[in-house]
Amino acid sequence: MKLVAPAYAGSIVLDDIVRRRLQDLECVESVTTLARPLQQYDGRQWSATTGLITLITGSAAAIRLRITAPAFPQVIEKTFSLLEHELYSRLPGRLTVPDLRRRTLAFLEGSEILPNTGGCSHQFYCAAASLGVDIVVLGTPGHWLQSPDFSHWRKEFIPIEFGHDVGFPSRIVEAIKQSSEPVEALLTCFDSYHIAVSQAASELGLPHEPTPAYQIATDKFRLSAAEGRKCFLATGIENVIKTAQSEDLPWPVIIKPCRGWGSELVFRANNAQELAAWASSINSATSHGTEFVVEPYCDGPEVDINFVMYNGEVLFWEIGDENPKSADDGSDSFHELDCVSPSALPDEEQHILRDSIVNTLQKLGFRNGIYHCEARVANSSHEWRMTQSGSPALVLRSEPRTESPSCFLMDCNVRPPGLNSSDIVETTWGVDYWTLLIAIPLREEQRVKALAQPFREGPQYFADMIFVSAEFDKSKEGIWQSGNVTEELKAKRPDLAKYISKALTYKKKGDRIPHPSTGTNTFVAYLNIFSRESRAHVLEMATEVRREIAGSIEIS
Repeated sequence: MKLVAPAYAGSIVLDDIVRRRLQDLECVESVTTLARPLQQYDGRQWSATTGLITLITGSAAAIRLRITAPAFPQVIEKTFSLLEHELYSRLPGRLTVPDLRRRTLAFLEGSEILPNTGGCSHQFYCAAASLGVDIVVLGTPGHWLQSPDFSHWRKEFIPIEFGHDVGFPSRIVEAIKQSSEPVEALLTCFDSYHIAVSQAASELGLPHEPTPAYQIATDKFRLSAAEGRKCFLATGIENVIKTAQSEDLPWPVIIKPCRGWGSELVFRANNAQELAAWASSINSATSHGTEFVVEPYCDGPEVDINFVMYNGEVLFWEIGDENPKSADDGSDSFHELDCVSPSALPDEEQHILRDSIVNTLQKLGFRNGIYHCEARVANSSHEWRMTQSGSPALVLRSEPRTESPSCFLMDCNVRPPGLNSSDIVETTWGVDYWTLLIAIPLREEQRVKALAQPFREGPQYFADMIFVSAEFDKSKEGIWQSGNVTEELKAKRPDLAKYISKALTYKKKGDRIPHPSTGTNTFVAYLNIFSRESRAHVLEMATEVRREIAGSIEIS
């Protein structure tokens, strides 16, 4: 058993930070959190005579080691030595900071997804509890968070009429004014509500990023134009077709809703005929609005690149490589398949991406927040290729590039990555975006800097987040007939289960799934897998996991 205690006086930055930072550490059997949110520590040094009660009450966590049998003294000593090294590498420089107190944050909740069916609500509300932050929820009347079953996640629930009308910011202001709690910050992580929240925060005198910055970042046409690309705005499906017929488009092109999300209704067209065929398959009453951007298609490697910024300074950033989407080879979908960390792109190209996107964020006026961006490397020195084992690999191009690499920014989302994508960043690098999302608007600088500190020795392993989407014939109704495919996989294949960090099946038997041709997300499960051996190994494991999962899915 190992006790971990803060070396400095102050309040714990996060009650379960030790447990979080030691996830997937092989020499650890379990971690018990002893700290309470905002618990004060005096930083007193211990001695050989310090009593057990003092040791326990002065500790933030207790660690139970995993000792391989037989437990000879030298084996135990070696394991303790390894743990000491890992604690130094994984924990931030300070577990405590001075002057923390209980705070209250208002959150505009736009998700109807229940915690056990996907989404990020569990991560967000549990992060708030661990930080010692009370949440005032602004939600639609009858929202599931208004239920007594979830009252432990919120301090107060205030019903509010949602909308995109000019009066929405004022309704947010009035809702916060009627709160019985002393709201100190206002937040949402839903792209379509950022502008209204920024306007409301400005009126209330709360910390916020500039409204004009959100107006560009949340509009894919305006963002594309700001990046200097030849792009076209079309209002309505019919105008998309007219644009293809009347404008000199740089084929192939990408068509996507200006205010869309989740890669829904994103299509590639190689000519006007393909674009017209796509348009005829789309319901004009899309939930993503009526405006579409038509822009050039970039065939370079795609990445997810995320930033933590505070006072204009980048505190942390990381890149994950997106495996080629099916639309990259001429199919019709840009839904995510895999995201592999850390990136295999050369440092030069990673720094080009970083510098270009940070420059864009700063030009827009952003200085504080979590930024989840999607980009491609134009004229990259690398390309995706299939290996003999059937797994993908990012390797040197077969033909040398003729131009210098550059950043092709596609999306700028002012929030953490969606679904459960932030989990793999936390386990790989040690940085949890959800705690930072809450601490940043409260302007808790020292806590933000502690939470944004990654593992000193870099990522603990190679990791891949596998997105499992439903694929089925149009003649079927789209009824999920399978069970919990991720748990079934772990039971059936323990040889694969040991590489799975986290997994979740979103669907249960009888659920209806839209057909992929509609452009709507058909995600049914995800798995985070890892390898300490090599990037090639984790990609091989991912291929095998995907093969096993696909064989267990039944849709009628």
